[in-house]
Order: sequence, then C-alpha cells, then structure tokens
Amino acid sequence: MQYAFIDGARHAPEPNLEGICPVCSEATVSKCGPMRLWHWAHRGKRHCDSWWENETEWHRAWKSRFPPESREVVHFDSATGEKHVADVKTQCGVVVEFQNSAISLAELYARELFYGRMLWVVNGARFAAQFTVLHALPDPRSEFAQDLVFCPATSKWPRSSGIFWRKSENPDTKPGDLVELHSISSIKSEIEREYIGQHQFEWVRPHTVWFESTAPVFLDFGEDTLWRLQEYDSAIRCVQGVPKEQLIQSLL
Repeated sequence: MQYAFIDGARHAPEPNLEGICPVCSEATVSKCGPMRLWHWAHRGKRHCDSWWENETEWHRAWKSRFPPESREVVHFDSATGEKHVADVKTQCGVVVEFQNSAISLAELYARELFYGRMLWVVNGARFAAQFTVLHALPDPRSEFAQDLVFCPATSKWPRSSGIFWRKSENPDTKPGDLVELHSISSIKSEIEREYIGQHQFEWVRPHTVWFESTAPVFLDFGEDTLWRLQEYDSAIRCVQGVPKEQLIQSLL
C-alpha cells in the first residue's frame, strides 16, 4: 500500500511509522528499506484485499502520474460489504487498474463488475518478445474499408505486408470459396488517408483473458505509445496506438 491512515488522514510511508489500513482498519507498519519501494504492510504476511498484487516500480510510476487523492481509492459495496482498493479513481469517476501479473477470467469479470466504469493498463514487458505490431489498417467505419476483408497477418511476412480481398470482386462468396488476394501495399495511400492508429498484430502464446474484457485494455511496452486491444471486424483483432500522455490527460 502506498497510503495508510494516521490520525484520520492519508499518509505516505516514512520510517518507523504505524498506521491504519484503509480497507480493513487493522494496524499497518511502514516498510522503508533500501531494497524495495517504501510501502505500508500489515503485520505478518496478510493481505486484506484478495485482488492485491505486489506493487512494482511500474505500478508506482503509473500512479505517480495522477494526483495523490486519486490513488488507492477504497470502493465499498454497501449491499455485500465487499471492499477493494482501486489503483486509481479519477475525478471523472473512471477506475484505472494497473495489472502486472497474470489474472484469471473469473477475477477479471469480478473486478469489472465491481468497479463499473474502468479500464486496464497491462504491463507488456513480460510478453513483449512475443508481441509484434504489424501493418496499418484503415478506419473500419470508412466507406473505403467496407469493401475490404483483411486476412490474419503474421510477422513472418515483411512488416509492411498483409493481404486482403474485395467484396465487390467476390459478391457471392461463401466460406471456403477461392478469392483473388491483393497485397496491402497496393492500397497504402488509401490506408494513410483513413488511418486512425489501428494495426494488425501477432501475439505468440497470447494471454487470451484480455480478449474477454468488457473494459478497455491498454498494453504498455514501456514506450510513449500504448496499444489498445480491439476487434477490427468479425475476422481479425487489431491494436490501436494511443499516446500515453493523451490517455492520462483524458482521465484527469
């Protein structure tokens, strides 16, 4: 925990302090050693929030981009008595959860149901070597894109490569029929005109739980751009590049 209560006020950890946990109201002690992030902890190895995970430098760096009053906000369900600490809750009421470790589908759904308006920022460092952003795509809402069907791409092709077929050239196509394929390089200028940041991607051994999220999911690979997971159409998924600072400013 980054904050505990001392005399009724939220307090960051400092050496030799004792505080009160904002979730369970039990005693906490400050942990301010040289090897780990300064934090508050219950006595022993107990955690009162079942959704708790070890806080990393990555977590703390993200939280520091938001005002202190927006960090580690306790949510309480008066109907069930359930309490959980949101990593960030913005003034506009959106919860932001920063997820570093693996998460089960059951917990994913439980958190999204509990918090309501929320989004995920996922640390992609652990699977960055298995994730490749591929060629650009046109805005799927554009008139131009309505005639195109893109085939799943792979990093085995050159980075700018991809293939598609046109509905207008195959009006009576049924599953399994042969179609004339085209290289995406043939429509490069049209894609640039209709580009809104979307790309095909390849994810070797994907963490498929994130495909099931009902909330927006942003992958953070430590760069200035986050990649939001999206469905492009019924055939393929895509990611959309979002500047990190743009997302943060939209939430403040």
